[in-house]
Amino acid sequence: MIYLKVLINRVFYFILLNFINIYQKIISPMLPARCRYYPTCSNYGKQALAWHGVWKGGWLLLKRLGRCQPWGGHGVDFVPIPLASYHYMPLCSAVTGTDEKNELNDANSRRLTSSVYRDNSSYVARLNYLMR
Repeated sequence: MIYLKVLINRVFYFILLNFINIYQKIISPMLPARCRYYPTCSNYGKQALAWHGVWKGGWLLLKRLGRCQPWGGHGVDFVPIPLASYHYMPLCSAVTGTDEKNELNDANSRRLTSSVYRDNSSYVARLNYLMR
């Protein structure tokens, strides 16, 4: 049953992705630039499908296409980041340097461990790691 669900998701993913690619390569160059948002709706669709999967990404794409009209909005509209898939690490485990660790007593370190978290695997954290 799970294999069938994965197979159906992959088929719909490649159908939607190929439809977007055909639109970008063939149809879009023939039409004048008229997108009201940044990134364009086709780039938004690719990113939504890659980040959120077929069903939620497809729903986000449909909502975006519904807003892309003369009476709709305009401006910068990025794909929402899927925060539920990220893992957070306690901040005190990321602290380096002996002086900072010696100044913190056990109560303060326990308080930091239980309340402050550092994002260790998100998209932004990975980009920051690549920029080093």
